Amino acid sequence: MTHARSNSADVSPAPRNGLRILLLTSVLPWPLRRNGGSQRTALVRDALARHGVVDTLAIGGAMLVEPAADLDEKLAAQNVVGCFVRDDKPTYRAPWYAPGPLANVGATVAKYEHVYTAFAPAQQRFMQLVAQNKYDVIVSRYLQPAIQCGAVTPGGTRAFQHIPLVLDFDDIDWLTLGADIRSRPWRGVTGPLAARRVLKRVTDIGTRALQAFDHAWVTSDEDRAALTSTNVATSVLPNIAFSDDPAGWIKTIAPNDDTREVLFVGDLQLPPNRDGLDRFVSRIWPGVCARVPGALLTIVGRGLTEQRKAQWSSTPGTNVLGFAPSLIECYQRSAFTIAPLWFGGGTKIKVLETLAFGRTAVVTPHALRGYAALRDAQPPCVAIADDDVAFVNACVTLLSDAPARGAMALRGRAMVEQLFSPARFHETVDATMRQLLKTARKETV
Repeated sequence: MTHARSNSADVSPAPRNGLRILLLTSVLPWPLRRNGGSQRTALVRDALARHGVVDTLAIGGAMLVEPAADLDEKLAAQNVVGCFVRDDKPTYRAPWYAPGPLANVGATVAKYEHVYTAFAPAQQRFMQLVAQNKYDVIVSRYLQPAIQCGAVTPGGTRAFQHIPLVLDFDDIDWLTLGADIRSRPWRGVTGPLAARRVLKRVTDIGTRALQAFDHAWVTSDEDRAALTSTNVATSVLPNIAFSDDPAGWIKTIAPNDDTREVLFVGDLQLPPNRDGLDRFVSRIWPGVCARVPGALLTIVGRGLTEQRKAQWSSTPGTNVLGFAPSLIECYQRSAFTIAPLWFGGGTKIKVLETLAFGRTAVVTPHALRGYAALRDAQPPCVAIADDDVAFVNACVTLLSDAPARGAMALRGRAMVEQLFSPARFHETVDATMRQLLKTARKETV
């Protein structure tokens, strides 16, 4: 069954002094969901809206939308002109000569390939919107929505040569998949073979499809270097801490020198967050509590299941909240936050959010991927722990030394203001738009 919702207006209001821009995404913008992907979608949308009218066409899996009586109103308020939940299944028939295990490998490859194929309802809506609105620029959040809507093909061709096409490559598909496989090797007799074939196929599709874009935004210099061989123009559009305050910036919170509360904030539906918490609660937190009486770990995030809540709550010194109406109150009570993340793609926006709120953090090296300035800062603004023992020691030190953690937090806030500000985000988007439109005008002359 295909779930589809569309704004009743097929044509967006005519821009007074700007462009028409179509944003393709698999993650709806804030405030429909509270996570880093949604927040970046909102940031990209708002930066583009400085240049004209932005329509949003969304396509994704079941997590794209949440059940709500007023969903249609929310979509309309966000100018979502099409929303498609893709629930069709890949079709795969193993060759007659393939034994059972090899047939399973083929089916696994087919499942991963399927998300890089066009989805007819979304493709039809995309073509309709482009024909009616005459867009000046098309921007895709992630690679898959552009392929599923038919804007580009897995082979690297594009539906409309005359419209500049930008990819916001927040998570580079094959890098994220490769990191996940290395962190959690695929099991079974054919697991390693399936992993190699899937990773190769995703890499081949991604690198070819990328050729259809005029420009790609990535979140770090590491990701930019990884795309050098593709010869696609790139620029670093850093993740920044998101705020729904009209001023556009998170207000720092005064330090809490007397607290012994440690905070985790993250989407609990995401495997890197869940697995990281499993490891922290079972292997790290008991060691902290043994050395710091009264220490309390508060876990905040959407997507908490009753099973996980019971599991984590069984460890003494844990307070499993799940969804919290006010993150500000959670940060006010906390001494610092933790980011026990060992795999996953992109950059971890919750680290920046912590520093923006005026708290420091204990993080794994992986959680600082893409944040070289934070990683290399001297004196440090975060504590880096590369194993369980180091994590315990860092937590104990920060809980026991309020002046030290306060000084780290001040340095972190200053670095976020300097390097990860809304102004820098807008400057990068503005520069790309100017260059693309300049090139497009030259080609039409």
